[in-house]
Parts: sequence; C-alpha cells; structure tokens
Amino acid sequence: MTKLTRKPAGLRLLTGAILFSMALGVSNVHAQALDINQILSAVNSASSKDRSTNAAREKAFNAERTRQQGRLNAMKNERARQERISDQLDAQFNVNKLRIEELQSDLAKELGDLKELFGVIQQTASEAQEDYKTSLISVHYPDRAENLRLMVAKMASLTDLVSIDEIEDLWFQLQNEMTEQGKIVKFTAPVTYISGQEEDEEGNLVNVVTTEDREITRVGVFSAITGDDIATFDTDQGLVLLDRQMPAYFKNSSNDLQNASAGVTSFMLDPTKGGLLTALVQEPSIFEKVQEGKIVGYVIITLGIIAFLIAVFRILVLSGVESKVKKQAKDMQRPSLSNPLGRMLKVYQDNPHSDPESMELKLGEAILKEGPKLNAWIMFIKIIAVVAPLLGLLGTVTGMIQTFQAITLFGAGDPQTMAGGISQALVTTVLGLVVAIPTVFLHWMAASRAKRIEDTLEETASGLIAEQFKNQSKL
Repeated sequence: MTKLTRKPAGLRLLTGAILFSMALGVSNVHAQALDINQILSAVNSASSKDRSTNAAREKAFNAERTRQQGRLNAMKNERARQERISDQLDAQFNVNKLRIEELQSDLAKELGDLKELFGVIQQTASEAQEDYKTSLISVHYPDRAENLRLMVAKMASLTDLVSIDEIEDLWFQLQNEMTEQGKIVKFTAPVTYISGQEEDEEGNLVNVVTTEDREITRVGVFSAITGDDIATFDTDQGLVLLDRQMPAYFKNSSNDLQNASAGVTSFMLDPTKGGLLTALVQEPSIFEKVQEGKIVGYVIITLGIIAFLIAVFRILVLSGVESKVKKQAKDMQRPSLSNPLGRMLKVYQDNPHSDPESMELKLGEAILKEGPKLNAWIMFIKIIAVVAPLLGLLGTVTGMIQTFQAITLFGAGDPQTMAGGISQALVTTVLGLVVAIPTVFLHWMAASRAKRIEDTLEETASGLIAEQFKNQSKL
C-alpha cells in the first residue's frame, strides 16, 4: 500500500506556478508560429504581383522600343530622301545661276545706253521721293511720294523696266513741282498743333495734340501760314504748326499777305523751306534769357531797379532844390529856410558884425551841413554801378564751373549742349553790364546836380566873404 505524504503548502504553490508558466510559454510559441506563416504568405503574394507587374512593364517597354525603332528608320529614310532632293536643288540652283548670268548679260547688251538712262531716272526718282516728304506741295498731291516709291522699288529689282507712261508721270511730277513753286495758294487743310499740357497717370506733364481744319496760305514750297502761325509739312503728320509764334513784325507781313487778293505784297520768305523760321522761333525771349541767369541774375535786376528808383527820386529832389536855389539867388535880401542857399544867407545875416575870418568859418560850416543832404543815397547808386558787373562775373564763373562739370560727366560730344551752357553762363555778365551802364549815367546826373548846388553855395559864400572884407575896410 502506497503511503501518501502531504506536501507543504509552499511547495505546492511553487509547483503550480512552474506548471502555469510552462503552459503560458507553449501558448506564446504557438501564437508566434501563426504570425510568421501569415507574413510569409503575404510576402509570397506580393512577390507574385510584382513579378506580374514587371512582366507587363517589360512587354510594354519592348513594344515601345519596337515602335520608336520604326520611327527612327522612317526618319533615316526621310533624311536620305531630303538629301537627294537637296542635291537636286543645288544642281538646279547652279544651272539657274548660270542661266541668270547669261540672261543678265543679254539684258545688258540689249539695254545698251538705256542702262545709263534708267540709272539717271532711278536717281532722279529717289531724290524727288525724299524731297516730296517735306514739300508743302505734297499737301495737294499726297499720293505722289508713294507712286515714286513704287517706281524706285521696281527699278531696283533689276527684273522689271519702267514703262514710258511711268517716265512721263515722273516728268509731270517734276514739272508740277517747279510750277507750284511760283504760286501762292489758299486752301483748307487739317493742321496739328500743341494746344496745352496735362498730367498723365504718373503725374508728368505731357503735350496735348489737337488737329483741326484751318485756312492755309501756301507761298510756293517755302512757307505755309495760317493766322499768326507758321506750318511745316511732314509726311506722317501732315501740316504741323510751330510750337511758338513769330515776332510781331513777321505777323504783320503775313497778315497782309493773307488779306491780299491782288497786287504786290511784301513778305519775308524762308529759302530753306522752314528751316530758318523753325530756328528763329526757338530763339529765347528776353524774359527767358533773364531766367537763364537764375539767382544771380535776379539779384542783379533787383539792384538795378533799386538804383533806378533811388536815382530818379534823387534827381527829382535835387532838381527841385536847384530850382529853389536859383530863385533864392535872385532875392538875396529875403532868405528862405526851405533851400540851402537861404539857410546860408540866414547865417550871414545873423552875424553882420563878424570879422571875415569868422564869417568864412561860419559859412563853410553851413555849406558842410548841406553836403550830406544833397549827396544822400548818391554814393549807394555808385556802389550798385560797381557791384553789378562783379555779380555778373560771379554768375559767369559759377555757370562755367557747372558747364565744365557737365562736360566731365557726360563728355563734350555735343557741341550744342556745351555752347548752350556757356551762353547761359554769360547771361549774368550781360545783365551786370545792362544794369551798370545806365546806373553810371544816373549817378552822374544826380551827382552833377548836387555838385552844381554846392558850387552855387560856395560861389555865393565867396562873394559874401568878399563883401564882408569890403565893409570892414571901409570902417
């Protein structure tokens, strides 16, 4: 009989834990085996799909390669065909070139002297075409320049010859140009001119161009006038008015011509067909020339105005004083305190018993008191007469410095710009001389009047002192 022994409780618990752990380990191993199988199956499935996809791609690539190879072969065949055509065309070109040279040689032989004639006709037509682009007569015959252009292009082709009708038309145009040069014609035509200025989107001032119909008086090919304006002709714009009007003397003669219906009327003709008049209207006015002097010029003009006003005022005052002195000289017994001579006579009468030496001193003192009043502001006029040319020279020097600085920066390639800068620099010198010369004369007029009054006072004082000596010798 087996003897059963009872195990302790702690041993039983340890044994159970070991058995549970073993069972749990077996379960985990079984779960891991299941996961690996699933992964392997998925990998095999994906690999099968990739192989199918790659096979399809290879098949498509092979088909595309076959197609591109076919295109390449077709291109090579086409290139070979085009090369054969090119060789044929080159051969034909050489044949045609030789044929053209033979035909041109035959043409030259057939033309003979006519070749020189056509050359002259072509040159004449080209020159006439350029002249008609700026000729006022083209206002009446606007298509003639285009006809000549076609004729020149035809003759330049070396394949077509001008006909006798075209040569006669050229002769007619030249004859018509000469005939119209001696005519004065009135007609109505559109003219273009600048009517003002306005601001664009960026705020800059731009010219406003207006076109309207006006009555034009054309003097041959030289001038075209409408009212007080002068018009020039341009092929693209037609009649265009000059930006500025002519001086008054030209306006008078142009108005006489426009109003005349018969007879002879004097008119200033521009033989350059508008060139001289265009340059003349660009000449700056006196006000514009003064503006070129800038600050120095304004200072010179201001001093000139001040000197003129002071000189005129002093001349008027001294003329009045001189008149009073002359009137007082006629009545020596009744001195008036309103003039220098009267005040001096008053000093003489107030000291009847003074000795001649004392009287001479008193009268000399009286004359010295009158001197500052008579010569007031006269020295200032003289100073302005001296300073004005110096200011003009200062403005010229500063202007020349600016001109040379501009030459240093931009070069001296444009003589017109350099001459314009020098002209502006010399404006201040002109202003200084314009102010100084009349100021010198005004100073002389004022100073001479003051000097005559002082001479009258000194002459009278000498007479009074002589009379005082005479009275003293009698005593």
